[in-house]
Amino acid sequence: MRDCRVIGVTGAGRGTGATHLSILCANYLASCMQRKVSVIQWNSHGDFQKVEHMLAGNSRQDSALVKYPLFEADYYKTGDPRLLAQCMEDAYDDIIIDFGEMRDAIRGEWLRCSIQVITASLSEWKLEAFLEFLSGEKKLGKGWIYAAAFGSEDTRKEIEKQFRISLNRIPLSVDAFSVDRGIMDWFKGILN
Repeated sequence: MRDCRVIGVTGAGRGTGATHLSILCANYLASCMQRKVSVIQWNSHGDFQKVEHMLAGNSRQDSALVKYPLFEADYYKTGDPRLLAQCMEDAYDDIIIDFGEMRDAIRGEWLRCSIQVITASLSEWKLEAFLEFLSGEKKLGKGWIYAAAFGSEDTRKEIEKQFRISLNRIPLSVDAFSVDRGIMDWFKGILN
């Protein structure tokens, strides 16, 4: 079995950008770093299937395929331990798992990933979920990557101080399939 890196992305609440960041990461690794990448959706949101339908255009046929290629990465619509094991046996350099919102059902799998990323929103109406997550952890994971795209800089700094974590500001990315210099530099900083 080849060594491959498994990157688990989960959100502290719904709508924190876990899927966007997973797709953006896949495009960075495949396009910029020339790595063979798979992306697994390990939640019930159906976002990867929606993307597949948009790509199919007017044909709108339901695909029985578990995966589809998109911009040099393979997307898997339904994740589970057996699929992860299969991807680990295949020739992937990186496997990105979009777990969606953090929940008990996926926590163990997320913790087993070689890189754990938790996305958060610092917007006032979503901040409570992140604070509950941080407060509910007996010991905040050393090496976990905390990332937020939205919310005030003062709030970000206060959370870093209060919980003694580094909370990375995700650069603005309106298109998860387009990687610019700022995104490249950001991923180089967190994925080393």
